[in-house]
Parts: sequence; C-alpha cells; structure tokens
Amino acid sequence: MKKIFTSIFLLLFFSVAGIACEIKINVIGDQKASYKQGDELTLKVTVVYIHRICELELSDTKFLADGLKVLSASDWTEVDPVTFTRELKVKVLPDGKKTGVLNIERNCNKDGGFGTFKINKE
Repeated sequence: MKKIFTSIFLLLFFSVAGIACEIKINVIGDQKASYKQGDELTLKVTVVYIHRICELELSDTKFLADGLKVLSASDWTEVDPVTFTRELKVKVLPDGKKTGVLNIERNCNKDGGFGTFKINKE
C-alpha cells in the first residue's frame, strides 16, 4: 500500500511540477553590483514552454516594472519550437527606491510562468 501511495504521489508531483513555462531574464553585457538613475540596461528574456503547447500567445506575456521603465522591446524570436527570446531595453528610474524590479508573468490554466529580475540602485 505504501508503494502505491508513493508512486501516485511522485506521478502527481512530477506531472504538476512540469506544467509551467520557464522564464529567464539576463543582462546582456556587463552586470554591475548597483545602478545609478538614468542607467540603461539591455535584458534578454527567454520563455521555455515546459508543457510543449501553450494556449497563450507570446503577446499575452505581461511585463511589470517597479523602479525601472521599459524603453523598447524587440519582437519575440523562436530559438526552437518551445523556446523564445526577446530583448528589452530598460532605464533605471529616479524614484528614491533602493531596488528596481521587473516581473514577467504568463497566466494560463497550466500555472503559466513567472520570472523576476532585480537590481540594486545607488
């Protein structure tokens, strides 16, 4: 009985854990320990469809900035059938906050995906 329960638990865990999109955010070029107001950064956003087929369009991806402003964004580029990238140019805002954060969300009935990029501000 214990083996059956463990098998069912592992099957459910791995099927649920593998249904979201993976979102990665990296700085293109040199990353600093902290940034000054007005500094501009170029970020590479990568979305990987873990569940292979997504009901959402890439245009449904939400970009929520706090202490940063998105200045421009490239079109999404297909790297392979389940991986897509996009470059963003962001600017550090003079808002008195100690950090700048960019959250990226994809909301669907398969848990979607979420990525966070955070910088320290001078």
